[in-house]
Amino acid sequence: MKKQFQNWTLFFIVGIIAIIAGLISSMILMNGSSAPDGLFGMYILFSLIPILLVIIIDRILVWKFGNKNVNKVQFSILLLIVLLWLVRFVVNLIM
Repeated sequence: MKKQFQNWTLFFIVGIIAIIAGLISSMILMNGSSAPDGLFGMYILFSLIPILLVIIIDRILVWKFGNKNVNKVQFSILLLIVLLWLVRFVVNLIM
């Protein structure tokens, strides 16, 4: 059981949560009474395909390079995105 939780990474956990939330919300929307809700539910299902690809690539990289190296790169990517959001926020305040 201990080894099962050793290879989890940031993108894997976020991807699993996104897939579960997407499936639940798309099922609720597709069972609704209006056509736009059903179409939006299908759109959510199609948007889960890139998330699934990211999870598959993440698992391949963990298998090849190890958990610690992949987590370092993923946290660096996350920090870069946060930095870009902060820069955009400051630029929006100035303009």
